[in-house]
Amino acid sequence: MRLSIDCRLRYDVRAPTSFILAIQAADGAEQTVDDETILLPPGITADFFVDAFAGNRFIRFLAQPGPLDIGYVAEVERRSVVDQRDFIGGEVVNDLPLTVLPYLNPSRYCPSDRLTAFARQTFGARPQGLGQAQAITDWIAAAITYEAGTSSGATSALDTLVDRVGVCRDFAHLGVALCRALDMPARFVSCYALDLRPPDFHAVFQVYLGGAWRTFDPTRRAPLAGLVPIGFGRDAADVAFAATFGDARFEAKSIAVRRLETSSAPGN
Repeated sequence: MRLSIDCRLRYDVRAPTSFILAIQAADGAEQTVDDETILLPPGITADFFVDAFAGNRFIRFLAQPGPLDIGYVAEVERRSVVDQRDFIGGEVVNDLPLTVLPYLNPSRYCPSDRLTAFARQTFGARPQGLGQAQAITDWIAAAITYEAGTSSGATSALDTLVDRVGVCRDFAHLGVALCRALDMPARFVSCYALDLRPPDFHAVFQVYLGGAWRTFDPTRRAPLAGLVPIGFGRDAADVAFAATFGDARFEAKSIAVRRLETSSAPGN
């Protein structure tokens, strides 16, 4: 599937401010990024770097006071096929690749150590592996109400479990935390999403099962096949779409994800 991405951000910069953005689509095994352009005002020089933790792509620059408009446009070829949800057993921790071990641990927004009793009581009897991961996803979809404006940047998975309300970020954090509480490596994924209404950045989670990362979206607000990952992290703190250091007020964003038609071969 070939998709176009058009992301626009607007800020009012009050004082010299450093920006670190995570808005570029991930470029790797699941997808290829083509025709990528970063749109910045004249005079701004940006550094592009990849983190050593998960291979996430970041942009860093210094903005001076005044209005700031940022754009990102790209075409992305998605190669992955949506997981066939056949039985996949649980992993033995001692057999896991070393690179996935950090995703077993509690993190800032995913205090999995505080959810162990609930996770075992609620999902412990399900088949280990995919059975538990899917049960967690189904439970979140049924038990947590999606409602904009009901959480903040300080909301953790534990808060969401208690309050039973949140947005995609909160749904993903709760999925990550509950999976880790059952000793399954799980990570937070920021992404663009086809057919998401209203258009926005989206968040899902992945669980390491059967030697691969499997994607789950308990919000069920976008098709899995239309997700375009941006970054992968222990939680949202690792892959915030924008981190600012200075004085800048976020004003607006516009995100459009469209499916591109592929031309037929000659003679068809």
